[in-house]
Amino acid sequence: MQVYMPTSEYEDDEVEKVYDTTEEILQEDGRGDTNSIILGDWNSIVGDESYQNIVRSHGLGRRNHRGQMLIDFCERHGLIVTNTWFKKPKRRLYTWKAPGDWRQHQLDYNLVKHQFRNSVKDVKTLPGADIDSHHNLLVAKFRTRLKKIIRFQKRRPRWDLEKLYAQRQSVQETLKQKLSATESESGNAEVQWNNIKECMLDTVSDLVDKVE
Repeated sequence: MQVYMPTSEYEDDEVEKVYDTTEEILQEDGRGDTNSIILGDWNSIVGDESYQNIVRSHGLGRRNHRGQMLIDFCERHGLIVTNTWFKKPKRRLYTWKAPGDWRQHQLDYNLVKHQFRNSVKDVKTLPGADIDSHHNLLVAKFRTRLKKIIRFQKRRPRWDLEKLYAQRQSVQETLKQKLSATESESGNAEVQWNNIKECMLDTVSDLVDKVE
């Protein structure tokens, strides 16, 4: 999921609307064991101070109000801020620089569910990438294993062989009678085989039940 949060020029109400929309999508598509990856420009600073298992100490700067809003969002949905989990030099941490390079902040983050934290192998910026933006390219490396889907097929009912064995005499006599009635019918080998098969199935169906 790609997110672009309103800048500091907007009121918190506008920011909350974007969080509400993001939460609606998570509730629809991020349930159960599904790993939700949310990335983008959050226009917030979570800082370099650890907070539970959400933010580690490898962030950048001092946490601000919008950063706390992001942390609260992560806490509600079991997410972590992956950028802060990897120790990097400052040039690999900041994601935005003001014109003139006089301010550098970490505003872009990649979020994943805490239970999938081990699938994130690295997160860093590429300040040398030419993307014609005040933002640095933020790259995350994931290694995940797809879950094998096991489809259970319903077992077809089968004949009760114990009952067939117990009533084998009745089955033999009934089958013999039915086969005798078809001996006078003419036809090629395929027709005769179909008659025999039909007699056998009718006999077993009448005398023997099926079990699951």
